[in-house]
Amino acid sequence: MTNINIFALAPPAEGAPTIAAQSAVVSVDPREHDDLFGEHVVSSEWLERRSRRLEKQEQEVKQRALEVERRESELDEREARFEADMYLREDEVEVRERRLAELEERLGQKESDLGTFVARVQGGLLADAG
Repeated sequence: MTNINIFALAPPAEGAPTIAAQSAVVSVDPREHDDLFGEHVVSSEWLERRSRRLEKQEQEVKQRALEVERRESELDEREARFEADMYLREDEVEVRERRLAELEERLGQKESDLGTFVARVQGGLLADAG
């Protein structure tokens, strides 16, 4: 003799959810369900979504890394330009300092020559006067 499940054939009580409604209400989160061995059971769809999300994040990380490398190279280039400008300016300052030293030396020589000339002129004037 075969037992027939009468409950499955009986119409649902008023206000009670149907089997289809019950299955729609239950949300399946693969992280919440364990198999018999205590490991998480996951669906292939969940794995696919996770894989796509990870790929997207990896691409974003790669783009950020490239942006950081680009910025670093720009900074290195700017630093090199500033350093080269600094060396050029130092060279210009040294050239100007040498030129100024030469001019000061010439000015000192001219002051000395002028002093000697004034002394001779004054000496000649005193000799003529006396």
